[in-house]
Amino acid sequence: MQGRSTGNRLAALLLVLGVLMLIVPLQESIHKARPYLFDPARKTRRVSAITIGPTPAVIAALGGFRTVAADLLWLKAERQWHGGGWWALLPILDAVTQLDPHFILAWQVYGWHAAYNLHAESETIADKRYWLDRGVRILERAVQANPDNWEVIFELGWTLYDRSHEPWRAAEYFRQAAEFPDAKSYVARMYYRCFEHVMDFDRLFPALEYAKSKHNDPSVSGDIQHQTIVKRDTDWWTEHWDDPMEHRKQIVQENTARRQRAAPYYLYPNDPYWDVCERCGMPSPKGSETCEMCGAPLRRPDQKLEESEPARAGPAARAEH
Repeated sequence: MQGRSTGNRLAALLLVLGVLMLIVPLQESIHKARPYLFDPARKTRRVSAITIGPTPAVIAALGGFRTVAADLLWLKAERQWHGGGWWALLPILDAVTQLDPHFILAWQVYGWHAAYNLHAESETIADKRYWLDRGVRILERAVQANPDNWEVIFELGWTLYDRSHEPWRAAEYFRQAAEFPDAKSYVARMYYRCFEHVMDFDRLFPALEYAKSKHNDPSVSGDIQHQTIVKRDTDWWTEHWDDPMEHRKQIVQENTARRQRAAPYYLYPNDPYWDVCERCGMPSPKGSETCEMCGAPLRRPDQKLEESEPARAGPAARAEH
């Protein structure tokens, strides 16, 4: 009886894999036959409808063969990747992560593929924002499935920091990941990096102190390097936190990156030296009526600000934390 049960499961595995393998070419033929649903010349978020994975019944039927099925589908995903089938990767990666929710690399590739590759391939701001949000939600699912893995938590933090430019959300995940004993030293440094470009000094200096408290074994070469970097950055910001030209540089860098990512500009509502243009994201001297870059009128001081996260505080504020 046991041999028959194993044989039935193996047969079910092969059947399910066969069906899943057929999905990709079938989808591509549907795309060509129904251009009103998917226009191959223009990548749009309508493609989200093709992202499917195995049903719960199929997953239950596979039993102990689920990870085997996930590994075989992963090989299929690699072939699609090298063959240029970026859009066809979605249902395969979705199936892999459902079959084996602890397959960390699959989650990382799945979230990165949506938030970076498909975001970059999209042609409209709406589509770019859709794929970025999709990538973030994929990685949120990954963290829920693997709350004890610092790498996937870091991956979510990195995507929020580097791609969607949500530094305060990113910092929460970097701090969470940095608490794991086996987390790399760069994780603790990324925690304070979140506050640099937005110049949130109330949080930056305590975050630097936190990074200094991590990886401080003088007998470990990696720890020595970590402490050297943290000291360098602490010294830099202690000297330059109130430098108007440093403020301008950070504003230009941050909003240039946001423009490239189709993310909203950050307006730096509490910056003492510069007013930031809502239209182009560039700074003009405080009190300017129009933007020096694009000529657009600047917001009056009594108007409601869109964002109010950061507060200005210098090194002395560290004593208050």
